[in-house]
Amino acid sequence: MRLFTSRAFRRRRHPLSWRRRWRILLLDWLGREEPAEKVAAAIALGVAVGFSPFLGLHFVLALGLAYLFGLNRLDAVLGQFVGNPWTLPPVFAVGYQFGRVLLGNRARQVPQLKWEALSESGSTWLLHPIETARAVFGGHGFLPRLEAFVLGTTILSIAIGFATYFLIRAILILVHRRHPRVAERAARRRRRLIARRESRESRETPR
Repeated sequence: MRLFTSRAFRRRRHPLSWRRRWRILLLDWLGREEPAEKVAAAIALGVAVGFSPFLGLHFVLALGLAYLFGLNRLDAVLGQFVGNPWTLPPVFAVGYQFGRVLLGNRARQVPQLKWEALSESGSTWLLHPIETARAVFGGHGFLPRLEAFVLGTTILSIAIGFATYFLIRAILILVHRRHPRVAERAARRRRRLIARRESRESRETPR
């Protein structure tokens, strides 16, 4: 996606309002050369990583997995920002309970996490992940607690990623249907990209 060469930022005789600029920028983003499935997959990958229990590694994981699967790295990085201090706590709470059910943990053997330590820290708990983990997981049953949390939250984040994929894909297809120009622009960019790729491969092929 060429962010800085978008039609929204071209010099015009009559400058556009910022609302109009953002609308054009959004349509340019939706009309890129990548098919809807690939754009949705990149965003869904970022969302899944953003809700994963691997705090502190979300940015690196989004970049690495996007590169590994050949997806747009910017989309994946933007998607992982969905996981933030306000959205992660409820996902983590549900994921932990789900992990307890999967592992068959009993309340006496594996007590509940100390969620009050997380709520008392407010939105700053991400800045001190080690201290927060000690406060939440500390005490009796540390390892079973951690296993339940990692297992349940990982499965839940993957499920959220799949749901995000189908949602974004449906939105992109709907936008292309309602805005034929966006679909045509995407098709033209896709043809130019394929032509450049074929031309580059023909030059690199030894005669």
